[in-house]
Amino acid sequence: MKERRILLVSFFVSLAFLFSVQVVFAGLIIERVHRIDAPGHAAGSDKQVSFFQANKVKTVSGDGSYAILDMGKGIMIMVDPGKKEYSVTSLKEMVSTMEQGMKQLQDRFNALPPEQRAMVEKMMGIQKAAPGSLKLKDTGETAKIAGYLAKKYVILKNGKPLSEYWVSKALRQDILHEIDKSKIKDFENAMNKISMEGMPFGSSEAKEIVKLEQKVQEYGEVVKELHYPHAANMNRSDSFQVVSVKKANIPRSEFQVPAGYKKMESPMKRLKAASAKFGQK
Repeated sequence: MKERRILLVSFFVSLAFLFSVQVVFAGLIIERVHRIDAPGHAAGSDKQVSFFQANKVKTVSGDGSYAILDMGKGIMIMVDPGKKEYSVTSLKEMVSTMEQGMKQLQDRFNALPPEQRAMVEKMMGIQKAAPGSLKLKDTGETAKIAGYLAKKYVILKNGKPLSEYWVSKALRQDILHEIDKSKIKDFENAMNKISMEGMPFGSSEAKEIVKLEQKVQEYGEVVKELHYPHAANMNRSDSFQVVSVKKANIPRSEFQVPAGYKKMESPMKRLKAASAKFGQK
């Protein structure tokens, strides 16, 4: 009987311990490097670190500022540690604000005389895509990137490469252990819609590229992305690459705004107010 009581006590102590450490969960930490090379300028790079866990993603930029995306609630929290401030924006608000603002700009652009429209298009480097000029190609090439097997795809313009994407199915599966597939799809759709709405007026080439990039996302997680110099990005090359992936226990506090930070007005609300004033002019 004594041994049985000791066993029961040990069981409840163990159970209590398990509940006491619920503040920690398994998670995924991904480090990426963004590099820009532009003629006549020193090459620059920026490191980003993303934490994935329980339908939340926190991305920290090189300057220390960070965003917390709560996919369950459909909100994004922008945090500025330097000023000890933060703001909250819903994905729906982001999309609707971009739609409203770009519609107003598009209307104004359409109202310009033909010669002024042509001048704006030239200044913005707008490209028109001829039917069939852009294609997505599976190269069949593979490589190990940050420990993950990745497959190479390229977007071609008239047979010449514009950009390349190395995609890993395995990394996407690891992310899906932390983020629901439907939540990822909702976020990607929102971001793609914002990208489409934010495209320069009449830029059929840029919009077609976004559609092809959406196709790339269906194949897995992009672990390396390279955009070659061309007119649409002002003759500079951009690259993004995953340099490390770690599986680790991440405390809940990593996805919370520190105590004492001041809540500011959503930047989308300020943008919407500015857009409304612009539309009245």
